[in-house]
Amino acid sequence: MQVPARSGVMAFAAALALFASSCRTPTDPQRYRLAHSGDHWDVVNGDRVVDDLLPRYPEFFAVILDPSRRDEASLRHIRDDLERAPTDRRNFDALNAVAVAYFEINHRAEFNRGVGLEYLSRSMQAAKLLAVPWRAYSITEAPALREAILDFFEDAGSGEKLASAPTAPRLVEIVASLESKESNPGRRARIQSLSAELRARYARELPPER
Repeated sequence: MQVPARSGVMAFAAALALFASSCRTPTDPQRYRLAHSGDHWDVVNGDRVVDDLLPRYPEFFAVILDPSRRDEASLRHIRDDLERAPTDRRNFDALNAVAVAYFEINHRAEFNRGVGLEYLSRSMQAAKLLAVPWRAYSITEAPALREAILDFFEDAGSGEKLASAPTAPRLVEIVASLESKESNPGRRARIQSLSAELRARYARELPPER
């Protein structure tokens, strides 16, 4: 009588494990991984993005994730990985590292809005981080990486992340400028659509068009 009971328990445990596995969001590292994460950017639907990226960029994140640091993290390694060819996982890891850094530094800038040099310094750092994927877009020819970069700009412009709404209007011109770098009709249409959406969403915060 004990054997059937044991078999039943094992079968139930196996079924439970299978169900849990089927409910877990599969992690594909070669994509933009921070979309729809809510306010924060460390864990996205069970995908522990920051924990995954820390071993690849320990010095970079030692600066980015320490609020007491006032020095700027070096972007050289990140930029080299993001612009490398042929494209592999390192490109996408670099993009996601830039995204984490942008949202973290941008949040600190907004937290210190109106506090003189601290706000200005953090805002400049955030702008420099945005420039990294913007430059990479014109260098890479990999469709998947270009789409991932657009995913990042779309996320940054959504205002979803903590304290990102006040600075989201800066994405309007950045996204619009990508159209001249793109020859693919589908991505050109996506850029045009995203640019128009951002311009409409933040019309009140933008200077009038000439």
